[in-house]
Amino acid sequence: MSSETTKKEAQKRPPKWGRDEEWYAWIMPALKSRRMLKTWLRCCVAVCALLVLMVVPGPSLTMGQASFFAVILAVMLPPNFALSVFIMALTTLFLGMLVGWAWGSAAMAAAHAARSSSLLAQQQQKLQSSLDPNLPIGVQTQSAVWHGLFLDTRSTVVYGVFLFVGTYLLGAIRAFIPNLALLSIFGTIVVDVFCTSAPLLPTTQYTLPKAFIIPACFYAAVAIASIIFIFPESLSHVWLTLFLDEFWTPTLDLFRLQNEALNTSPSDHEKWEDMNARGAVLRTKLIEGVEELVQKIGLIDLDSSLGRLGPADLKKFSTEIKSMMFRAGALHSFQVFVNDANTFNAQDTLSQERSRGDATPTRFQALHRKIRTREAQHGHDLDSLVPILASCSAELRGACESSLTCIMDWFRVCNTRRWSSFVFRSTREQIAERHETVVMALKALEDALEEFRNVQRIKLVKPFEDFFDPVTRKLRHNSDTFATKSLFICFVFVDTLDSFSERLVKLLKTIVEIDSQRPQPRFWFPGRIAKVREDISSVEFRGAGGPFSMGTTEDPTTFNTPSDRSTTDLLQAEKAAIKEAEKDIAEAPKRRDPDAFPPTTAFGRFFVKLAAFFRFFKSAEGIFALRVAIVSVALWIPAVLHSSAWFYYENKGMWALIMAQTGLAIMGFFIRILGTIIGLLLGIVVWYIGAGNGNGNPYGIVIASTAMWTMVSTTILFVVGYSWINANHPSLGSPGVGITLSWKRALLVIIGFAAAFVVMVFPNPISSRVLVRKTLAATIGETGNILAGEIEAFLAEEAKARRGEYDDPLVGTDGGEVGEDKASPKERRVREIGKRVLAVSIRLRELYESLTFARFEPQLAGTWPSEEYERLFDLQARLLGGLIILITSFAKQDTRWCSALVHRTPFMNPNFLSDVFSTLSVLSSALKDGHPLPAYLPTLRDRLLYHEYHAGRRSLYTRVTQSRPPQPRPLSVDLSLSENEKVKDLQSPGSESESEMEVEIRETAGPAKVDGSSMGLEIDELTLDVLMDGQLPAHSTAVMAFSSLITRIDEMTEVVRALCGEATFRGYDSLHQYYLDREERALGGGLHDASGR
Repeated sequence: MSSETTKKEAQKRPPKWGRDEEWYAWIMPALKSRRMLKTWLRCCVAVCALLVLMVVPGPSLTMGQASFFAVILAVMLPPNFALSVFIMALTTLFLGMLVGWAWGSAAMAAAHAARSSSLLAQQQQKLQSSLDPNLPIGVQTQSAVWHGLFLDTRSTVVYGVFLFVGTYLLGAIRAFIPNLALLSIFGTIVVDVFCTSAPLLPTTQYTLPKAFIIPACFYAAVAIASIIFIFPESLSHVWLTLFLDEFWTPTLDLFRLQNEALNTSPSDHEKWEDMNARGAVLRTKLIEGVEELVQKIGLIDLDSSLGRLGPADLKKFSTEIKSMMFRAGALHSFQVFVNDANTFNAQDTLSQERSRGDATPTRFQALHRKIRTREAQHGHDLDSLVPILASCSAELRGACESSLTCIMDWFRVCNTRRWSSFVFRSTREQIAERHETVVMALKALEDALEEFRNVQRIKLVKPFEDFFDPVTRKLRHNSDTFATKSLFICFVFVDTLDSFSERLVKLLKTIVEIDSQRPQPRFWFPGRIAKVREDISSVEFRGAGGPFSMGTTEDPTTFNTPSDRSTTDLLQAEKAAIKEAEKDIAEAPKRRDPDAFPPTTAFGRFFVKLAAFFRFFKSAEGIFALRVAIVSVALWIPAVLHSSAWFYYENKGMWALIMAQTGLAIMGFFIRILGTIIGLLLGIVVWYIGAGNGNGNPYGIVIASTAMWTMVSTTILFVVGYSWINANHPSLGSPGVGITLSWKRALLVIIGFAAAFVVMVFPNPISSRVLVRKTLAATIGETGNILAGEIEAFLAEEAKARRGEYDDPLVGTDGGEVGEDKASPKERRVREIGKRVLAVSIRLRELYESLTFARFEPQLAGTWPSEEYERLFDLQARLLGGLIILITSFAKQDTRWCSALVHRTPFMNPNFLSDVFSTLSVLSSALKDGHPLPAYLPTLRDRLLYHEYHAGRRSLYTRVTQSRPPQPRPLSVDLSLSENEKVKDLQSPGSESESEMEVEIRETAGPAKVDGSSMGLEIDELTLDVLMDGQLPAHSTAVMAFSSLITRIDEMTEVVRALCGEATFRGYDSLHQYYLDREERALGGGLHDASGR
């Protein structure tokens, strides 16, 4: 029996990519966080204060009929930010209101000019004749106005045009710059007020928006006061707190998990699987923490704070966190490789038990069984090597853990007791002691790292010394019967631990430098205000618009990073320093329009720019803005019709319009409706608790609302606040209180969301399942672009080797220089690639929620294969992990070994790379468009075998010791087939003789092979010096990463084939197997299995 059964069982297992916690797992950490509790208390005080202002007659009358709007703002924009960030948010809010006010005033002026004077005179005469002298004139006049007596068609059309254009422009701003969502939303609300009320008025009233602006000013005053006087905190304090809690804490936990793993036997599969899952959770938290830190650092130049660290210092640390994240995340790769080996061994054992020894194993199974036998025979298996690895790395791991603790303590000291340390200055002895602590931690880590590199690391090779001659240090005759697969897995941990420690050393040097420069706290004031515009409009500093919804301002099926930009293009500083000889490095071709070549005349270039303007209207941003405008006009029309104007005013139909404009998100459609219903029920409870059967007791209203607002806050406060206004300040067309108000509010919400839903799904409805599929297709394509960038980085180093330029293996130019402008070109490449890796990681994290919601979509066309999509999601996450390992290993390798990886391993064969990128492109295209895969798309393992044979096997260590490029050795294999061989080739794959199979297994299970493919070492060139070379762990990690990437891509091919199908034709299967067997016998190795492993 083949391994297909076990593979299918593995496919059904749910993915474990850091999402095994329950939805309520955030509650306990929030309750334990002092900062969270302080922020919650501050928001409660602000809401309570605004509720008091709402129920006190004086302020309530000043705010007017919309005084409850101030309380709602306290929920929509709670004072839970630092003062500088909150002022920026308030600025955008009020700027949006002012923009809407200006646009509405322009609409009123234009509409008044278009109004018919004769019609207005007739309408006024009609009003005078209908007035009853026994009733209040003002009430009758208002009633006539809101019944649509003064409606004018020409004036109404002008308002409609201004509404459409205004909401379209504001929607476009929201789409292009999500960070200005507050400006767009509140500007749209003010435009709504003008365009729904002004057409009914006979005269101009340019002060209509003050009904909302005055309560907003009350809210702003209360919120700013609460931020200043109730647990004040600066953005610097917030950022450092997140730095400790969301970055360094997961990093320390992930590192301690490695200690636990090294003290656990690899044969304990259950514990290693559990540790692998826990490591995935921690790595996901680390990525989320980096995302949040990168977003919050954007406005640090606006911060005013008291402390030792200023904005420039925080930016220096922010530049370093991505590099540190990759090194910390790469530590988890050791557990991944061990767990993968355990999983394969368990599946192979299960397959043997089920077949009872009758079935012929695949070549890949036979290969790994031979490797396991050799390793167990000589004591080279993981159970034997991991204890040695734990022993030789114990000192370095202890130094790393102490350094992490020291770093966290240093940041914690910088972030606490800011005012007291400013008043009571630290003495020179205290400053010297604090500085000496960091210096000692740095010295201990440097000594441990040096000891590990020169002494301790070599202990891992000791079990293999018996196979080498002690004098020549070459492999003994007929001693190639040992395997190095487990050794290379251990080398992965050696390399990642070395990289992580080296990064800690650089960071500690930076801390030592800053600690000596900032011995005492000081005041820091805003600087570089001009850069705020760039921060707001940047991609990394993202706003409220979230992906995975039809109404999103972002397209989750595309990436902002263009696929036709190489990393060489991104590094402008590096390009300036590259010599003329390096310009021959191949760059990615620029994307062209197949229907039009670039213009050659000024007139043609003008039309190209004009066409770009018109393309905006069909872009994702243009469609989003158009939907906002269409739904606004659709729900505005009833307000300006004679038959429905009074109904619209009496039932406050403008709230349905606002709900439609802010509810363009299918994913949150049902959640918002459910939340509204729950909020309405709780709002009714709160109202009747505080009001009883009367018009409301102010004390009861404030206490009950403050106690309940944290549950479903917005709707509760809307019901309570609006009920209080209607009960205590009655006006014409009051919608009632309590239950009467609640059911009307629910109906308005449903109408608004239903209108938004209709606009979103027509004329081009896209289900969430299609969105999941296309998003996964986009991430596959972007993963290929990232891999191309990493390959290009290796090629850039290889070009330096051809020119005789050899860099130090350390990444940075100086231990303390971590800034973007002072980093080495190699490190800048790593950081630029890291940005794209982080973007894909964020997209996958956001996609996980969409995978959950897609299950609840109506299955009208059949059953949705959720298990396959979950497995594809898991494979893409693991593929991204392989890319992280590859780029971290690149950062460790010097120029010679980077060149050796290019020339001596089959993974960098240009023809094979073409197959890799073609496969990724085919998978992305097939998944995006739902097309079947080409007939029998070959696995990359097969293509690697093919190209390895045709390119010839080459020496690696010769390349390392010599600077000249290697020359391919001529092949001595006769590819012509005799008649007997032709017949033999047409037989089944298992028809080879036992001796031939044993020869193949012996060669491919040798110490110079990785998963059956050459790692660039000839068996006669494998010496003890090679195994002890300090660069071999980084090289073997890169080779393991390449092998892992190939395996993941082949597994993704299987999933996409199951989802999209495969084109086929008769006779191809036997022809494919014929050539495959022929290539294998010609090479005599490079085992593979039919399943693509």
